[in-house]
Amino acid sequence: MVTIKFDPSSVNRAFEDVAKQIPFATSLALNRTAQVVKEELKREMRSIFDRPTPFVMDSLRIILSDKKSLEAKVWFKNPPNMWDKEHYLAPQVYGGGRPFKRFEQLLQNVHVSRSLPRGWFAIPGPAARKDSYGNMSRGQLVQILSALKAFSEVGYTMNRRDKGMGGRARNNLQYVVIQPGRNSKLKPGVWVRGPNNSLSQVLVFVSSVSYRKRFSFFEIAHRVMEREMPGQFDKALQYAIATAR
Repeated sequence: MVTIKFDPSSVNRAFEDVAKQIPFATSLALNRTAQVVKEELKREMRSIFDRPTPFVMDSLRIILSDKKSLEAKVWFKNPPNMWDKEHYLAPQVYGGGRPFKRFEQLLQNVHVSRSLPRGWFAIPGPAARKDSYGNMSRGQLVQILSALKAFSEVGYTMNRRDKGMGGRARNNLQYVVIQPGRNSKLKPGVWVRGPNNSLSQVLVFVSSVSYRKRFSFFEIAHRVMEREMPGQFDKALQYAIATAR
């Protein structure tokens, strides 16, 4: 007669050792998955945005998981809280309006005769100069703000010189503000006077701006999580067991 006995204590110890590694492995898998999510989102940004600036491409961040908080987060940098919709790229995710830009806030604070009306927005006009990324030239915005005396706010550090002009500020340009509702053939906004007193519009005043949703942020993130997390967990658990002390 052959008697076969089984002592479960060794198996139980092995399972206990594996169980101890699960929080570490889960956290590691979450962080690795979050990194893949971030890279997929950046690829989408390059695809949907026209010549995105390095600042835009560096706008995503990851809040890493740890063994006590098994949660990794991917969102934009520096909103007041993690899911705040006030980030400048949030309208691309949710659609709808956008917050006021810094220069718009400054233009709303100058003398009423040359100000941007409260609640209105300023968008580039036909005569707006563009940088290599297709955005309105920072130098031209500085010229406008300087000409309209919008630099009085304490702590504002925008450089007033237009570096595109060889370091020399072009303060001799004359900017004219046309307010909404004014009996004028000119559209509301900021105009610059050129040769022969001709006027060209550099900023257009509009009462609202609206963006359509075009950045499938959450859809991409969920798709990547479902694809990556199982395999990342398997690899992380194997690593955790192999390196356990």
